[in-house]
Amino acid sequence: MNYLFTLFLLLLSSCSTLQVYTPSDNPPKLPDGPAIHQPLRLALVLGGGGARGIAHVGVLEVFQENDIPIDLIIGCSAGSIVGALYADNPNTDNLKNVFLNLKTSYLTDFDLWHAKYGLCQGKSLRRFLCQHLSAQNFDELQIPLYIVATDLYSSELVPIGGGPIVPAVEASAAIPFFFIPVWLHGRALVDGSVIDPVPVRVAKQFDADTIVAVDLRGLLPNQFPTNLFGVAERSADITLLWQSETCVKDAHVIIRPELDDDIGCFAKEAYYETIYLAGRKAALKMLPEIKKRLCISQ
Repeated sequence: MNYLFTLFLLLLSSCSTLQVYTPSDNPPKLPDGPAIHQPLRLALVLGGGGARGIAHVGVLEVFQENDIPIDLIIGCSAGSIVGALYADNPNTDNLKNVFLNLKTSYLTDFDLWHAKYGLCQGKSLRRFLCQHLSAQNFDELQIPLYIVATDLYSSELVPIGGGPIVPAVEASAAIPFFFIPVWLHGRALVDGSVIDPVPVRVAKQFDADTIVAVDLRGLLPNQFPTNLFGVAERSADITLLWQSETCVKDAHVIIRPELDDDIGCFAKEAYYETIYLAGRKAALKMLPEIKKRLCISQ
């Protein structure tokens, strides 16, 4: 009976929405991105993966502890959230405090009445980003940053490196079904992982000497979901699994945190510490290769 009531509310909500989208075949030109100085030693690509994105914190911590230079960050979905906060304030103590104490409610604001395009309107995510970011625009960040989103109308990958940060990150992390598309720069944008969960192709455009990609995909157990959210989670995991192998093939170094099968894109808060530690372990494993490429003594 509860499921029928929820379905009834969803049907009602299809008549009500806060957002109106007017896509065009000729959207405005994207804002100019940051100046990328050459030589570009290392570009770090932080992939999508929902809650698994907390592994990025562990990776960044290992980089910071070993003085690994980061000249450019490319972020997708969860990687855009972590990447933006780090590019704004390159301090992993701060990142750990933010993400290891993160509650799901900080990022979600379920609103069935306005669920025509998504269950969440994005207000909570926007508030979270505004609370933890000092910079308002990309050109104010301490580390150059590009984030990627998907144009829902043209089906193109959209790399954003200029203009306001918060709506760009919102767009990159707007998981279809859960979040409404974000209207930005004349485009209706959703999660970049729809096209490219680990956007190495964007990093390649800048001729970095070393591209390090953090791939959050994992093997899936042979079990069938038992509810609506289980179907959405497994679908997201399948997309990540099959796309990532192709996306990362041109990276010079690939960091793959090893996570248990039951830690998916929507992992519970109890797993956050485990995910963070998996990121540290994976980064430490690849650290000798990274230092070798950068000619840093072991």
